Amino acid sequence: MSKRIILSFFFGIFFSLIITFLFYNQFLYPTILPVIYDGNLRIFADWTVIVSANNCFEKGYDVFLENPCDFAGRKHVYGSLLLHIPFIKMFPNFFYIYLPFILGILFLISVSYLLYDTKFKGYWLSFLTLIFSVPVLLVIERANIDLVIFIFLLLLCISKNFYLISSLIVVSSLSKFYPILLSLIFIFENNLKKTIIKILTVTLVILIILIYQWDSLVKIFEHTSQITGFALHMFSFRGIIDLLKHLEIATGSFDLNFIKYLYLLFFVFVPIFFLNYKYHKQISLIFSNTEIYRNPNFEVKMFFLSASLILFCFFLIPNFVYREIYILGLIPLIISMNIENKNNFCTFFYSLIVFKFLITTVTTFMFQSSIMPFLNSFLILFKHTVDIYLISIILHVYIYFIKYSIKKITNQVPQNV
Repeated sequence: MSKRIILSFFFGIFFSLIITFLFYNQFLYPTILPVIYDGNLRIFADWTVIVSANNCFEKGYDVFLENPCDFAGRKHVYGSLLLHIPFIKMFPNFFYIYLPFILGILFLISVSYLLYDTKFKGYWLSFLTLIFSVPVLLVIERANIDLVIFIFLLLLCISKNFYLISSLIVVSSLSKFYPILLSLIFIFENNLKKTIIKILTVTLVILIILIYQWDSLVKIFEHTSQITGFALHMFSFRGIIDLLKHLEIATGSFDLNFIKYLYLLFFVFVPIFFLNYKYHKQISLIFSNTEIYRNPNFEVKMFFLSASLILFCFFLIPNFVYREIYILGLIPLIISMNIENKNNFCTFFYSLIVFKFLITTVTTFMFQSSIMPFLNSFLILFKHTVDIYLISIILHVYIYFIKYSIKKITNQVPQNV
């Protein structure tokens, strides 16, 4: 464990230095969508809106409706908990500059902890595709609160202390509502009663607080455009639907919009069916292994919680692309299983993840740099198509996790004696 922590700090700081250099010299723009206001580049833009909202909140403004302290007047679209950060006036430089920088370093250390295990040495080079991908670089550049939630997710899966786990879930959920799903970690308890009590306890605390803040939540959802991704910068099933809905295909007087439906059939539905049919038996064999659920380790918990967040966000929220960082939480279990079993499915699953991050980065680079702009619609379509392929596989595996985890806590899976 100590060796893994040392490696995590080494790689985390190493990557932090490289990424700082790239951003400082503006090599990563415009691939990483910049926030520019009055001709000035605004780094850490997602974090600074929280800090500015704290300043206006102290002055008596309803920052869910107006936030003149922000450089662009952006409203506060996070939980009320983030309006009570102390000492901002005393140490403005720390909160505006140094703290988001530190969060970025801690995030990269957390990612390095996930990936740079000595038993994964054969994969280390391929990890660079993930580290220097658009989702990872964008969440660092914006210093979005997802940085903190990702770090909390890692701590949740490492810790066995109920009070620490509960505190992390509550704080995360009151910052952004979707981390309430992290309470599913209690599904790994050894009996149904404990699972239900712990999930209900944490969820009830969160819901009571959210009900108390209901007016603020209503105001947040009135400004969803501020938190909604678009085109290549979206991670949602709505990405491909919105594109095909507004895309017009015609030549002269001929309406060729039927091509969109042919695309959906032959390039979306048929491949999804084929992929899941081809690997169904292997997925069933691998994830029906009761040893996974008897004594779930860090990798199992990380996979399950990451998959929960990914699926919820993909199907229910039109996210910015940086929410794809939770896909990284799937990798340790996939590689570990591949090392142990040399399984074709695990090799394919990991390769699809790497391919997905590579496609997101390459298509975004081409789009943002206006390389062959006549292909922009195709680039968006291609990116979202690959997203759907990956999500279909994650969902397929996730169904087995739910099925056998429930069997375990209801004592239908034999326990070791």
